[in-house]
Amino acid sequence: MHLVPPRAALLTASLLASVAPAHSQPIVNGSFEAGPVIPLSNPIYAVAPGNTALTGWTVTGGAVSIVTDNYWAPYAGQRSVALSSTGPGAIEQSFASSPGSVYRLRFWLTGEPFSTPTLKHLRVTAGSSVQDFTYDITPAWHWDMHWLQQSLDFTANGASTTLKFASLDASAWGPALDSVSVALVSAGVLTSNALSLSRVSPDPVQGAGRITFSLPEAGRARLVVYDVQGREVARLADGEHAAGPHTVSFAPARWGMRPGLCVAVLQAEGRTLLQRFFVLQ
Repeated sequence: MHLVPPRAALLTASLLASVAPAHSQPIVNGSFEAGPVIPLSNPIYAVAPGNTALTGWTVTGGAVSIVTDNYWAPYAGQRSVALSSTGPGAIEQSFASSPGSVYRLRFWLTGEPFSTPTLKHLRVTAGSSVQDFTYDITPAWHWDMHWLQQSLDFTANGASTTLKFASLDASAWGPALDSVSVALVSAGVLTSNALSLSRVSPDPVQGAGRITFSLPEAGRARLVVYDVQGREVARLADGEHAAGPHTVSFAPARWGMRPGLCVAVLQAEGRTLLQRFFVLQ
């Protein structure tokens, strides 16, 4: 059994006690509350590609629907968006970003109760990062949509990043969204002139995750994952590495990681960097 080195243990304790700082919100109308007046008699408002009714967003692929609280209960406010109107639709928005910086996307996901398919399928694209999400509508009712929060960490590759949500369901009712937000996690973590360790993505990890570290110069680097008791549960890197960014993918099940809080610890150049993350069953 390997234990966290004393210095790393102190840093781990500090990290676990810390609270992430708040950052400005670059997304326009992530709540979907802005837009045209929707009459009570027509609680589902279809928005076709090219239509600007969904303020801040561009509708692509197929039409989507603005759904008001006269039809189902949104996560917050009075409106949410269903990504299928007559078939699979999509929405996207570009925002100003800082190259090399890590951002965290959060949104709430649900789907039309009692519709088919039971599993709703959503594809999220954030710059060069793509991740698919599924939602089981079984517990959802119109008055309690059983919204589920999802998240995705991604790295900006340019001064502008495009965020896209697309339904993968060929039906009139696919996934639905509410309360989309993007926040800066860390600035410029992929620069080659500083030692850095990005956050694990996605967080929480279910199935597979990835983490990126960057070395200013070629040298030895050791990347280890510890559980909350300080026991080593995975050694993701240990050896000589070239200068620049290195991305490591891992599957918690392969390493025998149990659900719960874990800490990734990077040791290089006589320094120790840490990032905490959660593993799901």
